[in-house]
Amino acid sequence: MEFKDKVAIITGAARGIGEATAWAFAERGATVVIVDINGEGASKVVADIKVKGYNAMAFAVDVSDKKAVDAMVEDVFEKYGRIDILVNNAYISGGYALVTETSQETWNKVIAVNLTGYFNCAQAVARKMIPQRSGKIVNISSGAGINGSLSSGVQYPASKAGIIGLTKGLAGDLAPFGINVNCITPGLIRTWTPEEMAEQATGWTLEKVKRYIEVEVPLKRVGEPEDIAETVVFLSSDASSYIVGEVINVDGGGMLDSVAKRESLLGF
Repeated sequence: MEFKDKVAIITGAARGIGEATAWAFAERGATVVIVDINGEGASKVVADIKVKGYNAMAFAVDVSDKKAVDAMVEDVFEKYGRIDILVNNAYISGGYALVTETSQETWNKVIAVNLTGYFNCAQAVARKMIPQRSGKIVNISSGAGINGSLSSGVQYPASKAGIIGLTKGLAGDLAPFGINVNCITPGLIRTWTPEEMAEQATGWTLEKVKRYIEVEVPLKRVGEPEDIAETVVFLSSDASSYIVGEVINVDGGGMLDSVAKRESLLGF
């Protein structure tokens, strides 16, 4: 799958899934636009990509800021004359607290970034893609948006479920213009270091992750950012031209009722 002369915007791309996705597109010939609230991190990714001879540019943008998103998209379009791909990936979790202890500020901020931010970016690029009569938008949700989460408070799964609904709405709106909109729901993906994991208030220790994999993931491994990136590449390619409004689980089988789960829960 080649993306020569294509322009791809990836949000939340200073690290993790977003960074892996940027590399996947760059290595296939696309010009990649790295968007992240962490401007220094975004610039570092761009510098690394350029060292390899690929095309990239960085923007420090908070996707919940509609004016900043609109300005970024205008700058990209003015420079390249087209926008072919948007990968909505920026997110925050807000940490864990019981619903009775969840602040309005936490709720508002997570929804603003994880859901309104996706809308802001999709709306802005759609205005460029519609006249082109082509484009691909891939939204990164989470398994938490389908099954909920016992470690992320109420705001995170609510925002991720909203992304699935947003995908369906966008897909119906934009398909008549030749724009494919789809969604990926990752499972447990290695976007953290052991030290970062130990610092999380949610308690995801190495031992807990090991047990989670044993019971919850039939494939018996943690997902890598590249697992998601390659799925994004497929959904952004001509090979997926007849796929619209789909939600694809990329979780090593985590949503399946596996033998390990039955043994753990039922004792056989």
